[in-house]
Amino acid sequence: QNFGPDVDILCSNPMFGPSLSDNNESPSPVSWDGLPMIYEKVRIADMRRCDKFLSIFERERCQMVEMTAEQHDASTSDAEFVTHLTGRLLDRQLLPPTPVMSKEYAALCDVADMTAADSFDLFYGMFKYNSRAKDLLKKMRENIAKVERQLAAKEAYLAASAEMKNNDRKQLIEECKILLREVASSSNIAAKVEEKDGKPAESKITETSQKES
Repeated sequence: QNFGPDVDILCSNPMFGPSLSDNNESPSPVSWDGLPMIYEKVRIADMRRCDKFLSIFERERCQMVEMTAEQHDASTSDAEFVTHLTGRLLDRQLLPPTPVMSKEYAALCDVADMTAADSFDLFYGMFKYNSRAKDLLKKMRENIAKVERQLAAKEAYLAASAEMKNNDRKQLIEECKILLREVASSSNIAAKVEEKDGKPAESKITETSQKES
């Protein structure tokens, strides 16, 4: 309504933040290869001019995706909000630099660095204009509480198992002691019988056999 018919209206969202912008501090040129570039041709009066603008991203080998703003919001708003929420939760105190890191750890560091480079106003906009943002925050809290419960349950199970094994070990030791005492008691009785008769039990059996013969 505010622009004349000769003005092009092209909605676009390069889905990479300031952390990927080229600067003199970077040791090597930043690549946009494979990164999504979402756009919608709302009203184009000069197609050549529109194509010239889009060709900037095509030359950088971006993944060019044409879709309406409504489709974009429905498919990416939740993912973007959760990504930025996770990055703001994972600050550098939780992700200290290490000399050797796994690919997964490096990916988390990248998410934290990316969200740190973006303004809080951008994050607030993702929250304010996403009707599901509050539900996603609630689900995040529920998931954290669920993980805490699972850890507590596992810890309690292992402690109970160790206690049971310890009790079984104690019971086995006590049974062995009782058995050893019984063996020792039987040996003492046999020794007393031999001492009383003056001869071993085997000698008595031999003498009896000789008399019968």
